[in-house]
Amino acid sequence: MTNIRSLLLLLIFTAISTDLWATHIRAGEITAVRISQSSLRYRFTLILYKDTGSPVQIGEGGIFNFGQGRTIGPGRAALEQESVDGSFDERVIGNETLISVIQFDHTFDGPGVYVISYTEQNRNGGIINMGGASSEEIPFHIETVIRIDPGLDVNGTPQLTIPPIDRACIGSRFIHNPGAYDPDGDSLAYKIVTPLQDRGVEVRNYVPLDDPAISDISEDGGPTEFSIDPLTGDLVWDAPKFAGEYNVAFIIEEWRFSQLTGRYELLGYVTRDMQILVEECDNERPELEIPADTCIEAGTLLEAEILGRDPDGNKVLMEAFGGVFGLNSNAAEYLSLPGLNPNPEFRDSPATSLFRWQTDLSHVRARPYQVQFKITDDPSDPEAPELVDFATWNIQVVAPAPTGLTSSVDSGLSIELNWDDYIGANYAPTMQIYRRVDSYDFDPENCIVGIPAQSGYELIDELPIDQTNYIDDNDVRPGVKYCYRLVAEFPLPEGGTSYASIETCTTIPLDVPAITNVSIENTGMTDGEIFVKWTSPLEINPILFPPPYRYELIRYQGFDGNVGRTQVTSTLDTTFMDTGLNTEGTPYHYMVRFYDNADNLIDSSATASSVRLEALGLVQAVELSWEADVPWSNRVQSFPYHYIYRNRADIAANDTDNFVLIDSALVTADGFTYLDEGQFNSVPLLEDREYCYYVVTQGSYGNPIIPAPLVNNSQVVCIQPNDEEPPEEPEIEIPSDSTTVEGPDGTPLIILDNPNCDQLQLEPCAFANFSNTLTWTADDVDNDIASFNIYYSTSGAEDSFTLVGNTRDMQFTHTGLSSYKGCYKIAAVDRSNNESTLSNSVCFDNCPYYDLPNTFTPNDDGVNDTFRAFDQPNAQCPRFVRSVEFRVFNRWGGKELFTYNTTEEVEPNFFIDWNGTDENGNELPSGTYYYTATVTFDVLDPAKAKQEFKNWVKIIR
Repeated sequence: MTNIRSLLLLLIFTAISTDLWATHIRAGEITAVRISQSSLRYRFTLILYKDTGSPVQIGEGGIFNFGQGRTIGPGRAALEQESVDGSFDERVIGNETLISVIQFDHTFDGPGVYVISYTEQNRNGGIINMGGASSEEIPFHIETVIRIDPGLDVNGTPQLTIPPIDRACIGSRFIHNPGAYDPDGDSLAYKIVTPLQDRGVEVRNYVPLDDPAISDISEDGGPTEFSIDPLTGDLVWDAPKFAGEYNVAFIIEEWRFSQLTGRYELLGYVTRDMQILVEECDNERPELEIPADTCIEAGTLLEAEILGRDPDGNKVLMEAFGGVFGLNSNAAEYLSLPGLNPNPEFRDSPATSLFRWQTDLSHVRARPYQVQFKITDDPSDPEAPELVDFATWNIQVVAPAPTGLTSSVDSGLSIELNWDDYIGANYAPTMQIYRRVDSYDFDPENCIVGIPAQSGYELIDELPIDQTNYIDDNDVRPGVKYCYRLVAEFPLPEGGTSYASIETCTTIPLDVPAITNVSIENTGMTDGEIFVKWTSPLEINPILFPPPYRYELIRYQGFDGNVGRTQVTSTLDTTFMDTGLNTEGTPYHYMVRFYDNADNLIDSSATASSVRLEALGLVQAVELSWEADVPWSNRVQSFPYHYIYRNRADIAANDTDNFVLIDSALVTADGFTYLDEGQFNSVPLLEDREYCYYVVTQGSYGNPIIPAPLVNNSQVVCIQPNDEEPPEEPEIEIPSDSTTVEGPDGTPLIILDNPNCDQLQLEPCAFANFSNTLTWTADDVDNDIASFNIYYSTSGAEDSFTLVGNTRDMQFTHTGLSSYKGCYKIAAVDRSNNESTLSNSVCFDNCPYYDLPNTFTPNDDGVNDTFRAFDQPNAQCPRFVRSVEFRVFNRWGGKELFTYNTTEEVEPNFFIDWNGTDENGNELPSGTYYYTATVTFDVLDPAKAKQEFKNWVKIIR
């Protein structure tokens, strides 16, 4: 390491003594924009910066590469000849720097990821962190990557607005910002990279700027820093140690959220390769004061004053950059005060400028706009470098809230909503309808866009923006106060979410019983108890439905569904204690049916479940979460707390019998979760103790005739912190009629009999909605298993299984498959998130079928005109065919007249559809011909992978 640093120091002093202006290229980047809606035609802008002291022209020996076989160059003349305007556009922009711009158009053949690059010999000589004087032998190379995807809208790269012309001082913090913005509103991310000298080839022996030989102390005396802010793009070097010329490179990535994949996708990036000139100087960096990041509603005039000052009292130049200044509609302004001068110039310090932007609805988008403010000083020494500072201001433009929302009972169990035409309809948003039980008050301002995550509102529908009426009949229940809000959601790629509308609420009359309590009073596997309570039908018409009413209480297993349906009582009362239950391992839900005095069934209540508590063991902590499927709301502002009870609340953590209220959870803010870190008595949880918990929830229907709060207990759950012992693996039962075959890696595959094959024969040939269902058992003696992970592989190879699902049940249906073929393994997951070893593997296989006729009539009458695999009835459809190789002969062992192989086709036709011609397209005469067909199927079982057909076919003309 010492030798390396000594060599680097030698290079530094050698470079300092050389002429810094030997060659010319100082920086560069390539940007792109798609210029056609109908073709994949792009316009690329190559921007290069050179020092004005060099006689060497930009472009000498330069090559522009489109990444698809086409290149332009080498040489300036070749570049200009194929450019859009026929020449470089060049001008001096200050700091002895000339900017040179040239554009090229190119049409790509199809989708793909393309690396566009520019290479020119040579870099400047004397670049200290590139070998010093030998750096002039290193090519200058920059790359831009674009991704062309049919699923993406028209897209361009980020655009850079701030030239890299600023200089640095020894011992002073250097900052640069590229002023990047994305015209499509995509997210940008910044990363430092190693400069390149060719396509994919990094500069050899490159030394980063935080190397101790280059920089060993910051401006304020702390550790050195060389970094780029991934969100704002501020490139900081704090601080240079020696004068000279240095090189850095960074990329600006472009990300867009994909609704198809549900995640952000990388669209490409732009590279800026730039040099930093460090000089000796006695100058302090100027300073900026900008407002805090802000949100404004579209249509608002935003005005803010920006203050700049120089500690040395030098004049300052205040500039602003960003996409807001190039908008097609109502672009922002940056004006010098006083006088509102739009042209920046050096002014006395301190100086003030006015940022002014009249926003409108075209400016709505999901991401904030970034405005980069720059201040430059004018040192009294004309030979001293100008120093700069940057500050980034984020401005979020939010769409106005929908207006005029009203609600009323429509008829029966439905609610009608009406609202005004939306002011931003021209920008094609959709109208989202949210609903919750009981009112939830919040102020949709200060950048609280859409619906807050913990508000309890759920999205129930999304409508075209021109629709201003909606009937909600989705599980609307009597006695419940339903509240609604609207949100306008703007389309991608810019996106954007409006403020929420005002809330409107409506209550359906309570003419059926309403369950108010499903409270676990005792936790056990066989002696569990649940207290159930309900109201009478308080608003029923007693003349039409005369009392007294008889109630039947129906119990089910799980949160919902019809599993384990049991009538547990018939009573005239409105309470019941249900006993003999497995409340430790199973949630239950209930429904009340009621009858009039003539014992006629009138109606039934909504179902309501018990509260299910889950616990996760962490290091000296336990994380709790709970849920219940109920018709009321357990997240209401009038009763915002749920209560947490725990045993072992004594200092020694030995009292297992008594449960103590240790805390409350503010569910309106934090949801149905709680983290116990021992904060109740300031005693950390002990890892050799098992702690038990239950939760008491509070809820409401929002209906004043139903008393609130509705208080319900969860079951007791016990957990040991930092439990690292996994549960036993589940076991999948293997029937005796299963088949064992050899897998692709030699692993035996157990193939279960596929119960879906018989049903598949009834489906049309194009059917492609396949699913597999598997069941298993698990030994859960300690009641510690929380869920099961399901792993899947299409081939069964040991290293190919991936997680596809998680369930609490011991049954899983894997839907959305393109075929039945696939193998599964199951793992149990305990309450501490420990996963068992994987179960044995079991597989399902496809049900292959293929059959061919022995006659056809190619006479163009539209009936039986081609030799075609059977597709009628459905039971004879070709199923799970991978390839077909078909050959026709005049006799067995004779001349081959025709051949068709689907593996050689871009769009294979597994039906064959031979029209009775030979290889040259000549019609074969009527008669008998002979054929062979080899059909390969997509199956796991090698015995079913191929089927050979050898038969005759008669042509009748």
